[in-house]
Amino acid sequence: MEMIEMLRKVPLFAELDEDELRAVTSLANSLDIPKKNIVFQEFDLGDSMYVILKGEVKISTYSAEGREVVLALLERGSFFGELSLLDEEPRSATVTTMEDSKFAHIRRRDLTSLLLEQPAITLKILKELASRLRRTSRVLERISSMDVPHRLYAYLVDHCKRFSQPDEDDCYSTILPTHQLLADQLSTSRETISRAISQLKKDGLLVQGEGRGKMRVDVDALEDRLDDF
Repeated sequence: MEMIEMLRKVPLFAELDEDELRAVTSLANSLDIPKKNIVFQEFDLGDSMYVILKGEVKISTYSAEGREVVLALLERGSFFGELSLLDEEPRSATVTTMEDSKFAHIRRRDLTSLLLEQPAITLKILKELASRLRRTSRVLERISSMDVPHRLYAYLVDHCKRFSQPDEDDCYSTILPTHQLLADQLSTSRETISRAISQLKKDGLLVQGEGRGKMRVDVDALEDRLDDF
């Protein structure tokens, strides 16, 4: 019953009826992985996908020089590992837990049957894949055409709109990644990110919120700066 209730809150399965949800639950194994552990590595053979029921993961790869490039941070409700199931190629990235995490783990042979039986899930996976491709294209465009402050503005806007909702004054409350993780995603140094964030705080566009690590972000003002770029 616990697995059903957790999967019910995952957007990928939100529109399924009770019988469909039970069918998914019967295929999924619960998997707990502690913080800072590798779920799988780039180039591993892929035979399963994962849905995040609790926690957060980092999706990353490495440059030819051995530098880690963080492609995404995924939170509860997101899924990963589906590419290897669809094309049967090795894993395209390394996934590492950022917190103690719980996953629903579904193997290829079971997922294939599920996708054929539940077209709604198939469409949602395709929609998410398209969304990730668009985000990747935007990131590459920003890195090639924007200076670091504007890359940061664009990242903050996207992060807030994906993972939080506006307050009454239209600011967003969110927990941001560490400066190092931001630097890894925006292809710059931690020191440069720290300076850019300090400037945003001085300008009043980032304000310390209530609770540990919470920040209030003036997304409208950041979008204005992007429009002026």
